Amino acid sequence: MLLWSSSGFLALIYFSYYCLMVYEAKKPSNIRKQKIFPKVSLVIPTYNEEMVIVRKLENVKNLDYPKEKLEVLVVDSGSSDTTCQMIQKFIHQSLGEINLRLITQPQRMGKASALNFVWQHCHGEVVIISDADAIFEKKSVAKLVQNFGDPMVGAVTGKLFILNADQSPATRLEKSYRGIYEILRVGESNMDSTPIFNGPIVAFRKELLDELDSNTVADDTELSLKIREKGWKAIYDSEALAYEYSPTKFKLRVKQKIRRGQGIIQSFIRHKKMLFNPKYGKYGLVIFPCEFFMHVISPILVVLAIMLALITIALEPSVLVPFMSGAILVLIMSGLMLLVQRIFLAQKQATINPIDILGTFLNLQACLVFSLFSFLMRKTSHKWEKIREVRSPETIAKH
Repeated sequence: MLLWSSSGFLALIYFSYYCLMVYEAKKPSNIRKQKIFPKVSLVIPTYNEEMVIVRKLENVKNLDYPKEKLEVLVVDSGSSDTTCQMIQKFIHQSLGEINLRLITQPQRMGKASALNFVWQHCHGEVVIISDADAIFEKKSVAKLVQNFGDPMVGAVTGKLFILNADQSPATRLEKSYRGIYEILRVGESNMDSTPIFNGPIVAFRKELLDELDSNTVADDTELSLKIREKGWKAIYDSEALAYEYSPTKFKLRVKQKIRRGQGIIQSFIRHKKMLFNPKYGKYGLVIFPCEFFMHVISPILVVLAIMLALITIALEPSVLVPFMSGAILVLIMSGLMLLVQRIFLAQKQATINPIDILGTFLNLQACLVFSLFSFLMRKTSHKWEKIREVRSPETIAKH
């Protein structure tokens, strides 16, 4: 009975929140965008990025944004390859075409430390942070900054598009995750703000940026939470696009998700004072508590439920039939989630089938269990390491 109650509670929370966000995602955004062109500082943190850095700089050079309004700062944290030499060569070859500077740290100290170091060199009203292996759509910077025409917006993240989404089972799972991710982020932003950002494409008002703790893992989410805590909105804009490859192997994808989960859990616990705090409106009363539950509390309950199920089945095999009916119930609920999508979402927004929803949920929960365990055992690392597969130069150059 306890097992059924806990499982039903979990399913109800997820189902209710997902349906609410699908409903909210249907609503038009209340952000008052304006066609503005503030001075922008585009920051690219690097560590051993020789395979992708030239492609990234070429992409930035060709962005559709006034060149006199865009400064690009590459902050390198102790690369041991030819990244810095390649950047210096690019600066020399592109004189007059791009306002580009290289700022170096002699030792590898981690991304948070690199960002703290580069803040003092940023002269823009808006600071955009992007990964070296992420490619911006030409108008992405312009689309990000127009959100700051709304005086209540303090932080914006864009949409991450997976270039190899149908290459393998692992990338297809990431595609499904991204579809669910977008529904949640759009719904949360329409309701108030989203607590989770896409690291490869994030933007902040410079005046709101604080120094990060040196052991911060998910700097993007940490900064969005800090800014929402100050009373500003932190939103998702699905029209600002960045492109990236996803790991084709489950082992690499899981490693990536575990590290990401560690960072989110770390930041959520740091900002727990926003939980059920009416000062933050719907964000404090609905959005943040639900996301906190899904990322911090739910993994613990899932582990306990699985352990209890295994023990119960071992002691009394006859209860296997009720467990099977429970699995069927979960599939039915996933189907209902698909129905809700089709009723409320615009036709241009892709729907996700029930099996993908269930698979994405189980995969994410498994990764979060390991993330929580690593966090509690203090095995997190603030020195970022790209989860990147070796690709041929032709594949890299293609996009």
